Formats: sequence, C-alpha cells, structure tokens
Amino acid sequence: MRHYRLTNQERAGSGFTDQFVIDGKELSEAATTQTIDLATLTSAFVDDGVVVRLDAKFLKGTGGPATTVKVEIGKTGDTDYFVAQSGDLVAGAVGLLHGPVALGEGIANRYGTVISSSTVLTAKFTSASGTFASTTGNTGQFSIFMRIVQSDDLGYDQS
Repeated sequence: MRHYRLTNQERAGSGFTDQFVIDGKELSEAATTQTIDLATLTSAFVDDGVVVRLDAKFLKGTGGPATTVKVEIGKTGDTDYFVAQSGDLVAGAVGLLHGPVALGEGIANRYGTVISSSTVLTAKFTSASGTFASTTGNTGQFSIFMRIVQSDDLGYDQS
C-alpha cells in the first residue's frame, strides 16, 4: 500500500488531502477476508466524504480463486464506516465508488469525525466465493481519496 499526502495544488483541485493506493498483489492468497491498515491517526479530523476509484479491475487467477472481491473502508471496529462497496472489484466497471454509507457510526457523524486517540484507518477486503488469486497473478489497483486534517496541518507556517 502506498500513501500520498497530496500537494497544495492537488488539494485545491480535488478537495482531498490523502491518497492511498492498493494493488491486487497485496492480497494474501490463502485468505477470504483481509484487512490492510491505511494510516494510524492520533489527533485529526476525518471528513466522511470518501471516494474510492477502481483504477484497474481485480482479475481472478486459476485454481479456484475468488470470483468476487469487495472492499469496506473504515476504522478498526467499524470497517464499513466510510465506504461499504456493494459492487464487485473483479466484475465491476472501472470508475468511482463513494461514501459515506448510511450505516453505523457514519449516520451520527455525517459531517466528519474528530479522532483524539490512536485510531487505525483500514481497507477490508472480502471474497464471497473462495480465496483470493495468487499474489503473483492477482492484478488490479484502486485508489482511496480522503480528507484528513491533522493537528500539524493547522500550523501558521503552512503554505
């Protein structure tokens, strides 16, 4: 997983501060559910508006791999907080998914969440029909765009 803090120009153009990129080869072959940690935050404000862009479809491999791969974006203990993808990353169309979902904690915090103690943002992958493809043959990529304002971002020396 790659994490990018967007430049001031990218922030102004998109409204997002962070981009997380996950490749299909990062999924473990033996698991039907896998969670990848995106970031650990201690003092931050996380906006509920999240966009997941499917850059390249996840391809199934050989030998009984997953035929469906779905993703939830959230935090430890509530992985469907921001985005609970109901489509399929294998068969779905390349394009945009978005959050927040109308479930759980997202309803009470529709306009964002203040994080004051150590909290891990996660991407949880689920295969409903078998294990994931082999890590050498599993292709696909998607990007997660979030607006995360950390306490360090609010200093006077920011440009």
